[in-house]
Amino acid sequence: MVILFGGSFDPIHIGHILIARDVKEYLNAQRVVFVPTYHAPFKEGHSASPEDRAKMVKLAIEEEEGFEMDEVELRRGGISYTYETLSYMSEKVGKEIYLLLGSDSVLKLHRWRFPDKVLKLSTLAVVDREGKSSEVRNYMKQNFPNTEEGRDYILIPTRRIDISSTEIRKRLREGKSIYAMVPDRVREYIEERGLYKKV
Repeated sequence: MVILFGGSFDPIHIGHILIARDVKEYLNAQRVVFVPTYHAPFKEGHSASPEDRAKMVKLAIEEEEGFEMDEVELRRGGISYTYETLSYMSEKVGKEIYLLLGSDSVLKLHRWRFPDKVLKLSTLAVVDREGKSSEVRNYMKQNFPNTEEGRDYILIPTRRIDISSTEIRKRLREGKSIYAMVPDRVREYIEERGLYKKV
Protein backbone atom coordinates (compact mmCIF):
# COMPACT_ATOMS: atom_id res chain seq x y z
CA MET A 1 0.00 0.00 0.00
CA VAL A 2 1.26 3.43 -1.00
CA ILE A 3 0.03 6.83 0.17
CA LEU A 4 0.34 9.66 -2.34
CA PHE A 5 0.73 13.11 -0.80
CA GLY A 6 0.68 15.88 -3.38
CA GLY A 7 0.96 19.59 -2.74
CA SER A 8 2.72 22.85 -3.41
CA PHE A 9 4.92 22.45 -0.30
CA ASP A 10 5.76 26.15 -0.52
CA PRO A 11 7.38 25.50 1.92
CA ILE A 12 6.86 22.04 3.43
CA HIS A 13 6.32 22.34 7.19
CA ILE A 14 5.96 20.29 10.38
CA GLY A 15 2.21 19.97 9.86
CA HIS A 16 2.75 18.12 6.56
CA ILE A 17 5.16 15.70 8.23
CA LEU A 18 2.93 14.98 11.24
CA ILE A 19 -0.16 14.39 9.09
CA ALA A 20 1.80 12.04 6.80
CA ARG A 21 3.03 10.11 9.86
CA ASP A 22 -0.49 9.87 11.32
CA VAL A 23 -2.00 8.59 8.07
CA LYS A 24 0.85 6.14 7.48
CA GLU A 25 0.34 4.70 10.97
CA TYR A 26 -3.46 4.66 10.67
CA LEU A 27 -3.36 2.75 7.38
CA ASN A 28 -0.30 0.69 8.34
CA ALA A 29 1.19 1.66 4.98
CA GLN A 30 4.72 0.95 3.80
CA ARG A 31 5.36 4.22 2.00
CA VAL A 32 4.29 7.83 1.73
CA VAL A 33 5.25 9.39 -1.60
CA PHE A 34 5.42 13.18 -1.58
CA VAL A 35 4.72 14.74 -4.98
CA PRO A 36 5.44 18.47 -5.27
CA THR A 37 3.24 20.13 -7.89
CA TYR A 38 4.75 22.06 -10.75
CA HIS A 39 1.75 24.35 -10.93
CA ALA A 40 -1.40 23.63 -8.91
CA PRO A 41 -4.64 24.20 -10.90
CA PHE A 42 -6.31 26.36 -8.25
CA LYS A 43 -3.31 28.53 -7.37
CA GLU A 44 -2.01 31.57 -9.19
CA GLY A 45 1.61 30.64 -8.70
CA HIS A 46 4.28 29.61 -6.22
CA SER A 47 6.69 31.77 -4.26
CA ALA A 48 9.64 29.35 -4.49
CA SER A 49 10.85 27.65 -7.67
CA PRO A 50 9.98 23.99 -8.36
CA GLU A 51 13.64 23.10 -7.72
CA ASP A 52 13.69 24.83 -4.33
CA ARG A 53 10.38 23.29 -3.26
CA ALA A 54 11.59 19.82 -4.26
CA LYS A 55 14.86 20.30 -2.38
CA MET A 56 12.98 21.37 0.76
CA VAL A 57 10.76 18.28 0.59
CA LYS A 58 13.84 16.10 0.19
CA LEU A 59 15.50 17.70 3.23
CA ALA A 60 12.32 17.42 5.31
CA ILE A 61 11.75 13.71 4.73
CA GLU A 62 15.25 12.26 4.39
CA GLU A 63 15.29 10.85 7.94
CA GLU A 64 11.66 9.71 7.96
CA GLU A 65 11.27 5.97 7.50
CA GLY A 66 9.07 5.07 4.54
CA PHE A 67 8.90 8.64 3.22
CA GLU A 68 10.08 9.40 -0.31
CA MET A 69 9.58 11.94 -3.05
CA ASP A 70 8.69 11.58 -6.72
CA GLU A 71 9.30 14.51 -9.08
CA VAL A 72 6.84 13.27 -11.72
CA GLU A 73 4.85 16.52 -11.80
CA LEU A 74 7.99 18.66 -11.85
CA ARG A 75 9.35 16.65 -14.79
CA ARG A 76 6.03 16.90 -16.60
CA GLY A 77 5.77 20.68 -16.16
CA GLY A 78 2.63 22.70 -16.79
CA ILE A 79 -0.50 22.38 -14.66
CA SER A 80 -0.38 19.36 -12.36
CA TYR A 81 -3.47 17.16 -12.69
CA THR A 82 -3.92 14.45 -10.06
CA TYR A 83 -5.47 11.89 -12.41
CA GLU A 84 -2.30 11.96 -14.56
CA THR A 85 -0.09 11.43 -11.53
CA LEU A 86 -2.27 8.58 -10.28
CA SER A 87 -2.10 6.89 -13.70
CA TYR A 88 1.68 7.13 -13.57
CA MET A 89 1.84 5.87 -9.98
CA SER A 90 -0.46 2.91 -10.60
CA GLU A 91 1.78 1.77 -13.45
CA LYS A 92 4.91 2.36 -11.39
CA VAL A 93 3.94 0.78 -8.06
CA GLY A 94 1.20 -1.63 -9.10
CA LYS A 95 -0.24 -1.53 -5.60
CA GLU A 96 -3.20 -0.09 -3.76
CA ILE A 97 -2.92 3.71 -3.76
CA TYR A 98 -4.38 6.03 -1.16
CA LEU A 99 -4.57 9.72 -2.02
CA LEU A 100 -4.04 11.87 1.06
CA LEU A 101 -6.30 14.93 1.06
CA GLY A 102 -7.61 17.47 3.52
CA SER A 103 -11.38 17.69 3.92
CA ASP A 104 -11.35 21.17 2.33
CA SER A 105 -9.76 19.73 -0.84
CA VAL A 106 -12.28 16.88 -1.06
CA LEU A 107 -15.15 19.36 -0.98
CA LYS A 108 -13.84 20.77 -4.29
CA LEU A 109 -13.42 17.39 -5.98
CA HIS A 110 -16.17 18.09 -8.54
CA ARG A 111 -14.01 20.94 -9.90
CA TRP A 112 -11.01 18.67 -10.52
CA ARG A 113 -10.04 17.41 -13.97
CA PHE A 114 -11.64 13.93 -14.40
CA PRO A 115 -12.57 13.32 -10.74
CA ASP A 116 -14.09 9.94 -11.65
CA LYS A 117 -10.65 8.78 -12.82
CA VAL A 118 -9.16 9.97 -9.53
CA LEU A 119 -11.73 7.88 -7.64
CA LYS A 120 -11.13 4.87 -9.90
CA LEU A 121 -7.35 4.97 -9.47
CA SER A 122 -7.20 5.62 -5.73
CA THR A 123 -8.96 5.49 -2.39
CA LEU A 124 -9.25 8.95 -0.85
CA ALA A 125 -7.63 9.17 2.59
CA VAL A 126 -9.42 12.22 3.92
CA VAL A 127 -7.79 13.98 6.84
CA ASP A 128 -10.47 15.61 8.95
CA ARG A 129 -8.91 18.29 11.13
CA GLU A 130 -11.92 20.58 11.23
CA GLY A 131 -14.81 18.30 12.15
CA LYS A 132 -16.15 18.17 8.59
CA SER A 133 -16.82 14.42 8.43
CA SER A 134 -20.59 14.82 8.02
CA GLU A 135 -20.10 17.51 5.39
CA VAL A 136 -17.70 15.25 3.43
CA ARG A 137 -20.14 12.31 3.61
CA ASN A 138 -23.03 14.46 2.36
CA TYR A 139 -20.88 15.99 -0.36
CA MET A 140 -19.73 12.59 -1.66
CA LYS A 141 -23.29 11.26 -1.57
CA GLN A 142 -24.60 14.21 -3.60
CA ASN A 143 -21.75 14.61 -6.09
CA PHE A 144 -20.46 11.04 -6.40
CA PRO A 145 -23.47 8.84 -5.50
CA ASN A 146 -21.77 5.60 -6.51
CA THR A 147 -19.01 6.02 -3.92
CA GLU A 148 -19.04 4.30 -0.58
CA GLU A 149 -17.26 5.23 2.63
CA GLY A 150 -14.70 2.60 3.57
CA ARG A 151 -14.29 1.51 -0.04
CA ASP A 152 -13.81 4.65 -2.13
CA TYR A 153 -12.88 7.05 0.65
CA ILE A 154 -12.04 6.90 4.32
CA LEU A 155 -12.12 9.62 6.97
CA ILE A 156 -9.05 9.73 9.17
CA PRO A 157 -9.05 11.69 12.43
CA THR A 158 -5.71 13.42 13.02
CA ARG A 159 -4.35 15.99 15.43
CA ARG A 160 -4.98 19.61 14.53
CA ILE A 161 -1.82 21.48 13.57
CA ASP A 162 -2.33 25.20 13.06
CA ILE A 163 0.62 25.84 10.78
CA SER A 164 0.29 26.88 7.16
CA SER A 165 2.72 27.63 4.36
CA THR A 166 0.96 30.99 3.91
CA GLU A 167 1.69 31.93 7.53
CA ILE A 168 5.33 30.84 7.19
CA ARG A 169 5.84 32.92 4.05
CA LYS A 170 4.24 35.93 5.77
CA ARG A 171 6.49 35.58 8.82
CA LEU A 172 9.58 35.35 6.62
CA ARG A 173 8.59 38.47 4.68
CA GLU A 174 8.21 40.26 8.02
CA GLY A 175 11.60 39.03 9.24
CA LYS A 176 10.06 36.86 11.99
CA SER A 177 11.29 33.47 13.20
CA ILE A 178 9.88 30.22 11.80
CA TYR A 179 11.78 28.08 14.31
CA ALA A 180 9.96 24.76 15.00
CA MET A 181 7.43 25.47 12.23
CA VAL A 182 9.54 23.71 9.59
CA PRO A 183 12.20 21.01 9.97
CA ASP A 184 15.60 22.49 10.91
CA ARG A 185 17.21 21.54 7.60
CA VAL A 186 14.40 23.24 5.70
CA ARG A 187 14.78 26.39 7.80
CA GLU A 188 18.53 26.42 7.13
CA TYR A 189 17.93 25.98 3.40
CA ILE A 190 15.42 28.85 3.34
CA GLU A 191 17.93 31.08 5.14
CA GLU A 192 20.81 30.08 2.86
CA ARG A 193 18.76 30.71 -0.28
CA GLY A 194 17.07 33.84 1.05
CA LEU A 195 13.65 32.45 0.12
CA TYR A 196 10.36 34.22 0.78
CA LYS A 197 11.94 37.52 1.73
CA LYS A 198 10.16 40.72 0.81
CA VAL A 199 11.12 41.67 -2.73
